[in-house]
Amino acid sequence: MVTWIRGEELHRQAKEWAREHVKRLEEVGITPKLAIILLNDDPVELATQRRFASLKARDVREVGGEAEIYELHDVPPERRTKEALSLIESLNKRDDVTGVIIQKPVPPFVDERALFAALSPEKDVDALTPDNKKRLLDRFDLDNDVLPCTPAGILELFRMYGIEIRGKDVVVVGKGELVGKPLSVMLMQLDATVTVLHALSKEREPYVKRADIVISAVGRPPELYRDNPWRLTGEMIKEGVVVVGVGGKVDPITGKWHFDVDEKSVAEKASYLTPNIGGVGLATRARVLKNLIRTSYQVARLVVSSRIVGP
Repeated sequence: MVTWIRGEELHRQAKEWAREHVKRLEEVGITPKLAIILLNDDPVELATQRRFASLKARDVREVGGEAEIYELHDVPPERRTKEALSLIESLNKRDDVTGVIIQKPVPPFVDERALFAALSPEKDVDALTPDNKKRLLDRFDLDNDVLPCTPAGILELFRMYGIEIRGKDVVVVGKGELVGKPLSVMLMQLDATVTVLHALSKEREPYVKRADIVISAVGRPPELYRDNPWRLTGEMIKEGVVVVGVGGKVDPITGKWHFDVDEKSVAEKASYLTPNIGGVGLATRARVLKNLIRTSYQVARLVVSSRIVGP
């Protein structure tokens, strides 16, 4: 019988922890404030990113912080990188903004590298600036570092449910900068044997069938994509596997979510499984709160005093 890997408790604990640290930060004159930048004008991506951004902003406000959402998807393509760089420069300089998320994916005509190179590493809630990426390659501390939110959230769920990673064969489907790539690095540092599959992989199912743990981070459900669609089903996995579903997209017409994992058929074979609603999404939001608190302390040390002690 499957055990559901739920994120509610992780999310609740993160909100309680963040609420306490918001009070501590306010004592030194800092209120955590998250700025989220939306750049993608693809209808599916925009609908999905708006949903993610609103949930993150709501969490921040519920713990006593503030949030701002900037939508630049209406800026003409030839000017969007320049406008985004100007906004990032402004947010870097603002002492009241303590964390920034550039919501991914960005459209292909936007210079993503330039954006993350321009973002202050101290305010980088998703840990995607060059400096933060380099730190991840060296080592990481799950409890104290600002880490990519979804990968860190998944590892926290594994720890909470006692799921062993060391020595396991893990397949990560998807090599994106936000989830697949950093997660594979983190899993290797934890002594897992990691295979990363993507759109150009010649074969996927044989690797998936052998895996002890499958993490699906594609976000191309067949309902919304004809080109390279993906969905993990029960017939593709072995008995007793641990399955984590990450990818999900919103239909801009109906507002309905569609996911990477066919929950019903996978639940018949998996030993552990994240629900499509209430699983990784909540773990990610929990980590956003934790990362924002940590970036807020970093800003407090720069703005108020280097002697400020925080997590």
